[in-house]
Amino acid sequence: MTVQQAPQPSQPPQPQPSRRPQASRAKGVVCAVLLVTGFLVAGAATGIAYLSNPLGPWDHQAYDHIRLFGKLGLSFALLTAPLAVLAAARRWLRLWWIVPCAVAAMAAWGRLTVFFPAR
Repeated sequence: MTVQQAPQPSQPPQPQPSRRPQASRAKGVVCAVLLVTGFLVAGAATGIAYLSNPLGPWDHQAYDHIRLFGKLGLSFALLTAPLAVLAAARRWLRLWWIVPCAVAAMAAWGRLTVFFPAR
């Protein structure tokens, strides 16, 4: 006695997964590495600017260091800003990646203006 199996309905071919999520993830990783590097440089330069304190009004070298590292920190913060906004707008990264850039820029700007030591 042979048992006949019912014919199986033909299944439609499975669509191939698109490669877009992997490409988008790779772009997000590249942007994240560049942003973290920029944030670290901006944070380090701004931190050095805040840690430099002149000994008195005659200490021009300390004032120059504050200006140099404050401008360096502000420059790196402003250079990373377009990349952070682009990555957030394209949804490669989340919106909170803009916050460290804004904080670093405000901290560096503050050291150059409001918190600059009086002579």
